Amino acid sequence: MPEVNIDMREPPPDVPLIRRVWARPATALSVLVSATLLVVLYSRVHVGLVLDALLKADKTWLVVSVGMILPITFLRAVRFYWVTPSRALVGVGEALRLTLVASTLNVFLPAKTGDLVKSYFVSTRSHIPAAVAVAIVVYERLCDLFGLISWCVLGWLVGRPQALGLGAGFWYVIGGVGALCAVLISSERAALLVQTMTCMLPDRRLRKLHELVTGWSSLLRLLRGRRRWIVSYSLVLWLTHLFQLWLFTVALGLGIPFTVSVSLSAVALMAGQLPFTFAGLGARDVALVVLLAGYTTPELAAAMGVLISSRGLLPPVMGLPIMRPYLASVVEDARVWRRRAAQVPG
Repeated sequence: MPEVNIDMREPPPDVPLIRRVWARPATALSVLVSATLLVVLYSRVHVGLVLDALLKADKTWLVVSVGMILPITFLRAVRFYWVTPSRALVGVGEALRLTLVASTLNVFLPAKTGDLVKSYFVSTRSHIPAAVAVAIVVYERLCDLFGLISWCVLGWLVGRPQALGLGAGFWYVIGGVGALCAVLISSERAALLVQTMTCMLPDRRLRKLHELVTGWSSLLRLLRGRRRWIVSYSLVLWLTHLFQLWLFTVALGLGIPFTVSVSLSAVALMAGQLPFTFAGLGARDVALVVLLAGYTTPELAAAMGVLISSRGLLPPVMGLPIMRPYLASVVEDARVWRRRAAQVPG
């Protein structure tokens, strides 16, 4: 496995990253954008009817659907453990703890950059180079996107949902993105081609990209035959996610067919992943109201948005009690780096 050389005069990209992202105004801007979208949305829907829909929801299905986030979180941790090279983590328990800590940080950091805490601890607690550790998180994200898009397109092919402004061209583009993700997470040849192209980058900063691409190639080689199992597992994982969202429609009594719910709720989830809002709030809610306009009222669609938002509450709450030692370790390692960097001449 190729090693990644990092100049000690510059901070490793994964050590101070959390502090740099926190210090930027991106978090405040994302909160502002989410707040603006929610204000606009709820100024056009009857808030009382939204609350009424939530209060009248079937309590049994509500508990079952919301409670599904617990096994889903565990399944995510198992997938993270599988993607991580052998002996990089002690076991699934450590993968679960890191997943919960990352979920907590994702509440405060834009574009789910809190997931990089997993890369940091994989790199510092094992022989895995930093670039490979970062590639693990990127690989998981691409597997997620592939799984989500696969079910989204399949739901469209079977259910043919009627959504305003989403013509056939939209679904073809989404399918193309899914196909690209499939190539990236499965093809070593594609990784080597990109690695060769980045070798020719002249700028020193751009050559850092080559280090990350090298880490990607190394990860694919380390995973070997596990790749097909991880991809298949990701498909099952995202079917579980989307089944949970369909159970929300059952709890609210929307009567939306499963295939329609799968395709349109997947589009709403992708809208919530855009790095302009706080934890997807606002963008996902507006997308649901627009996409489900042909199947239910805006108030019921907004109520579904509230239930989807509840998915992001339990893992961060569970991660809060175990965050402190991990963050303390990051701070201490940063201090050690500063002392070492001060001793490097030039």
